[in-house]
Amino acid sequence: MGTDLWVDRERAIWKVLPLRPQPQPFESITSYIIRLAEANGLQSINELGTLAGGMIFSDLKNPDYPAAAYPGLAQITGYPEERWFDMTFFHLLQHFGYAMNRYSLHRFFQGSLASSLRYCPLCLAAHAPAYYSLLWRFLVLPGCIEHGVRFLDQCGHCGSPLPLLKCLPQLTKCLTCQGDLRTCESPRLDDDDVERTDRRTNDLKMLLTPRPRPLEKEEAKLIGKRYQLLRQQRGLWIPEVAHLLGRDTSVVRDIDYVRRFRQASLHDYIRYADILGYSQCEIFDEPSLQDLVAPFSEEQLLDQVETAIHQLKVRGKPILPGSVGDLVGMTGSRLKQYPRVKKLLNRYEAQRKQEIVQFDIKQEEELFKQVEHILKQLEACEEPIVLQHVCDLVGLSYSWIVKKYPRIRALFHEWQKSRSGGGLSPRLNEEAKVQQVQAAINVLVSHGEAVTLRRIRQIVRLTQKQLRSSPRVKALLAHYTKKWQREAS
Repeated sequence: MGTDLWVDRERAIWKVLPLRPQPQPFESITSYIIRLAEANGLQSINELGTLAGGMIFSDLKNPDYPAAAYPGLAQITGYPEERWFDMTFFHLLQHFGYAMNRYSLHRFFQGSLASSLRYCPLCLAAHAPAYYSLLWRFLVLPGCIEHGVRFLDQCGHCGSPLPLLKCLPQLTKCLTCQGDLRTCESPRLDDDDVERTDRRTNDLKMLLTPRPRPLEKEEAKLIGKRYQLLRQQRGLWIPEVAHLLGRDTSVVRDIDYVRRFRQASLHDYIRYADILGYSQCEIFDEPSLQDLVAPFSEEQLLDQVETAIHQLKVRGKPILPGSVGDLVGMTGSRLKQYPRVKKLLNRYEAQRKQEIVQFDIKQEEELFKQVEHILKQLEACEEPIVLQHVCDLVGLSYSWIVKKYPRIRALFHEWQKSRSGGGLSPRLNEEAKVQQVQAAINVLVSHGEAVTLRRIRQIVRLTQKQLRSSPRVKALLAHYTKKWQREAS
């Protein structure tokens, strides 16, 4: 019978299909559309779309994604729209507090869903009626826990891939070879996969099941808090989790803080939970989520801050407000809004400043001894002492040493006063300078070293000023000007 008789639903003989099979638990909407068309003897699923008010099912780019509404399908089947949402990913999105817009859905499910049919032949054979499960769409699920077999992703007879939504309403047949999918053979799950498959199946069933009530925006943030709390209990930092995920730290922050424009995908949420050692059922444990509803008292926050400080100490990391906040799940400035927490953090900041001062004193003492030893060595060898050369030997610039370390600056000053000309480079005439510089360049080139101002200075024992003040030396170094100017800066 042609479908043109029912194009105008207002004048249709039937506004409800004669056969309306019951949707099965976790059945996909694509499966039910095929079954509905098949049960009513329609030749194409698009005929069913026409009866439902002009829907073109064969053009659907994202099968099983929830639509805004299903008024046509609800009318011709008598099943309310809520029942149709049950056959999509609607409830899973509700669990994570995601909005139903096409862009965010595509991003959230990226890398998580199979683009063609995955199926368990034994399920199709055993279940009456046969149907496709929403669970089969998820790539994180390797197989069927009920029958202990891996999913097939092609026809077991001819090897052709199978579309999710077939234009011809034949649920259990391959469109290419017409082989019966129920008789295909599927390999058994490995022993290592059984436990993981069982856990994943329970997780996905929970996520695809309606919540007792819709998740409010603020309640959705509890999921992020739950991840934060478990991460802190594991002593993991956001950068460490990001490294284990192979993702940017912004993705972990998306999950922890439930940010508005989240880049985190379902796959990220699942892998993050795996890293923490928890299933999604444990993450969404209702009593645990309710414990997070009440805001932290300062006493509770102080306990968390002290735990974070202990973790930083164990790892030998500096105790900074930002580092503590990263572990606690707050910014450093927000932590300091709590007086007792602020007092604790300020104490550690003051302690760190004192440690830095003490470290600088110790470092100056060690450097002082090193410089003094070099000066005595050069004097004993009766070599000309150029202070810039001494600084080169300790790996620091002259300007930095005299600015940063007062004791060494005073040492240099005393050394110059007590030894007339001892702190200065030997005075050379222009010709001698040129000859020494040319010889230094030859040595560096012959040894395959870079010709830099510092290396030339170290060899000829002349100051930077003496080298730059000589026109003939400047001309000689013209080929290397860019290199030694970068070195000098």
